[in-house]
Amino acid sequence: MATETAPKTIKRLIACCDGTWMDSDNGYEEAGLLRKEDSLQIPSNVTRISRCFEKRCSDGKLQVVNYESGVGTGSNVLDSITGGAFGMGLAERMRETYWFLCSNYMDGDEIILVGFSRGAFTVRSVAGMIGNLGLLTREGVEFFYPIFKDMQHWMDDDYEDPFPNIPFSNKPKGKDAAEVYRARLEQLGYTRALALDETRPPFTPAVWERLPENKYTTDLRQVWFPGNHGNCGGGWEDQGMSNITLAWMMDQLASIGVEFDLPALERCFFQNFKFYHKTPSKLSLKSRKRREKTKKRQWAINPIYENNRPFRPWGLGTISKAPGLLYKLSGQTVRTPGLYRPTDRQSKCDKSRYLLDTNERIHSSVRIRLVCKGLGLNDDHVWDCSALLSNWKLKRTREKYTDPVPFQPGWCPNGGKDHMGHPNDWSKGRWVWEYVGDENDGPKEARQRIMVEEPLGPYERYLLNLSAGSPNVYHFADTINS
Repeated sequence: MATETAPKTIKRLIACCDGTWMDSDNGYEEAGLLRKEDSLQIPSNVTRISRCFEKRCSDGKLQVVNYESGVGTGSNVLDSITGGAFGMGLAERMRETYWFLCSNYMDGDEIILVGFSRGAFTVRSVAGMIGNLGLLTREGVEFFYPIFKDMQHWMDDDYEDPFPNIPFSNKPKGKDAAEVYRARLEQLGYTRALALDETRPPFTPAVWERLPENKYTTDLRQVWFPGNHGNCGGGWEDQGMSNITLAWMMDQLASIGVEFDLPALERCFFQNFKFYHKTPSKLSLKSRKRREKTKKRQWAINPIYENNRPFRPWGLGTISKAPGLLYKLSGQTVRTPGLYRPTDRQSKCDKSRYLLDTNERIHSSVRIRLVCKGLGLNDDHVWDCSALLSNWKLKRTREKYTDPVPFQPGWCPNGGKDHMGHPNDWSKGRWVWEYVGDENDGPKEARQRIMVEEPLGPYERYLLNLSAGSPNVYHFADTINS
């Protein structure tokens, strides 16, 4: 009698790589050179989203999560400085993340990579390794370190290989090295090739472009939000703005089948409501100073301010400027949405043309914050969003656009119920940002002169339902805009 084989369980492997100085494995920060008092670490969005995945999806698929702390999270000050300033430890994180995937992947499994700050660089590099090498088999993993070093130095003719015969001799070099190297690994049974559809959201300031030959194979989504690096990626005590980006990330992942645990999401969202109502004695020293500084300053126009304080509704949370000598030494660069150019790898100089098909969009929280007169960095002034308004102007249009998250998607965090209705009301047209800058130096193609406002997905609408305030800031802004 033939023995029945157990049905194969398809897995979704989710690798989450955190940003500089972020360590969810520890979660505690001691007082020292870089901080004045002991405290619990405020989790980043990578940490928070890693805690929100369902273990098993509704279709039976397992979701297996691996979390990697960021660089600069060692046990001493030297590691904090070298990791934070110079990114030391990145290669180790790349190897550990790649090893997790090699150890757990079976044919048919899905791979999801999530990263913030230098963690975004880590997962992008891991995606490149998978694209170049595939995933090493158990036999191939034994030679992982020499293979990793070979890949790092394919374009370096001066590199002296300490392992010239491992995993094989006469190793290829140059621009075609990846293809030849992978083929030889496959012949030896050291790797398996994968067909990888890569969704690459922008976790770093570098803007991507989608080349014409990749138009139907690469799903590129890039959205601009209010705030600085930490407001978008998380880690500040006021998580009002990072909640918005967290909900957006969830919608992007849900659109490709990832499922989340709703109670875990609600805990994330409600923690910020509690923060606004904390007494000063329960706040960190930094937050106490800021609250004292801004207690007489309105953070929105009336009636939004009077009806909701101390709680700051959706889109109006604090946006903070990171302190510290390391950041001051790095200088300042004003972002230029829609106006980035490709950089020559050798000369590091910008090329003359603008990036093609970047699919850059502006999140609706930008419009709400501007209309409601939210505050700028460190609550010092009314937010003017100079990075955007210096070259772009808001308007409505009757043009139709295709959105990565459909108008009525097949997922909803509240059992299919949407108690708010649908805030993406396009009966009067879509909000877009039109280029109005210098015509002599501006983009020439029509598609490059418009950035569409990103519509809200189900998880974003759920967050808006919890934190819209009274009156609802989204509807209030639409009334003022009209």
